[in-house]
Amino acid sequence: MDVEPPDKDTLHKLPLQGLPLVTSGLRKARLIKNARFEGVVELFSDEKSGSGQISPDRLAEVYHFDSHNQSDLDLIKHLSQLNSYDVYTVRVALRRLGMEVEDVDALQISPELRTQLVPHMRTFTRPLLHAVYGGETQEPGDLKDLINLFVSPNKAVAKENLARLSHRMRIEVTAIPKFIEDYGDVYLALAYYQYCLDQNKPQIQSFLQAMEEMQRTPSLKQAANLMATCKMLETKINGIVHELGNILEMFRIRTIDMWEKMSEETFRRMEAMIIGYQTAIGAALCIITVKMNAWNQQFPQKESGGPWSRADFLMTNMRPGLELVQDIRYEDAQ
Repeated sequence: MDVEPPDKDTLHKLPLQGLPLVTSGLRKARLIKNARFEGVVELFSDEKSGSGQISPDRLAEVYHFDSHNQSDLDLIKHLSQLNSYDVYTVRVALRRLGMEVEDVDALQISPELRTQLVPHMRTFTRPLLHAVYGGETQEPGDLKDLINLFVSPNKAVAKENLARLSHRMRIEVTAIPKFIEDYGDVYLALAYYQYCLDQNKPQIQSFLQAMEEMQRTPSLKQAANLMATCKMLETKINGIVHELGNILEMFRIRTIDMWEKMSEETFRRMEAMIIGYQTAIGAALCIITVKMNAWNQQFPQKESGGPWSRADFLMTNMRPGLELVQDIRYEDAQ
């Protein structure tokens, strides 16, 4: 049986308990994206009662807001409009509101997920290790181990290379661990997004096959609006996956190139570029995740539901919200 990941590891759920809210009841709730890609507050969720959802605009029907806690309502309304609730997108949004987010545990992915992201991180940490250790050390298991390699290098050649690295970057050797931490945080976000894309690919393939079958079904072929929607969904989803793959690959290539002329300035430029793309990448991945989850929950097996049942769900739940996702153009990053 699959174990549900913690809410903070997902793209479409945001637990409110870690946010600076005054209203105690709200801290027990969470923001979620429903199947129509609407941001709603989920007050409760269990197998017996189902999901108790309410629009942020109607929260005043459940909670009392005044000068003491009006900021709670304003914050929730603001966050509900985000197109992804992954921790990286939420951090960017909160920083723009002037809030401190670096040490908030609810805005950090779990240690378990960080471990799963190690294979994706190696693309970005390998050039750094090569620059200092020349490929003569074992790749670390997580970011903490990576930082430790630079805090206490165990080879004389590594110490010499660290000195050269500090000279090239124009920072003190003692500042390198903090740089590595920043470097790791930035690329952990890319590793997370790549992981989310990979996790969705089997579901995407299954959904696209279902679209093809619907378009071949004689009883549905005469429904022109349905056929147009199938084509639109195929085009949009394939486009999102293609663009995401391109942009993530572009960052991988640029990171390798960056190390040939590495300086703190070149890294900060790359950092700003990645952060600039996070909101768009998170949004695209979030809607893919929400839509694929909704489809698989409604039709868990290939044989689940009849043709018209699938057609109705496609029109009422799968189509809405897709227009909210921006295109992520590879050439924009050139």
